[in-house]
Amino acid sequence: MAINDALLQLGIDQVSAIEGIAMDADRLVDDVVLLAYVFDDPQRFSTALTHVINAIHLIVRQRRIGQPLVNNKAGWWSYHFQSQRTPRHKADMRIVYQDTGTTIRIMGFGHRWIPQDLYTRLSPK
Repeated sequence: MAINDALLQLGIDQVSAIEGIAMDADRLVDDVVLLAYVFDDPQRFSTALTHVINAIHLIVRQRRIGQPLVNNKAGWWSYHFQSQRTPRHKADMRIVYQDTGTTIRIMGFGHRWIPQDLYTRLSPK
């Protein structure tokens, strides 16, 4: 069973409804679509999306968790977490964000390596 447009829209709506964040709308759509590309089974997609949402809520509450980034992303942070809760599953997901003092500005989120390196994908072209 494929991931349909309704499930993609639900994911976009759920992330955009999180209070305390700001994210470019086009980037949000891209990130959710790429999440569906990586996790092409509806159950795995829903699980990964739930973990993204939970991680964003955690970032909003704790503000600066993860690792500060350097070079062209200085001032931004990267939070690492698992897409699936299984034993020995690596922290394969990332959220790149910035605490503005009033909101959490999200540059993007997704799988660390698929479909390409997340940090490269988020770099200005």
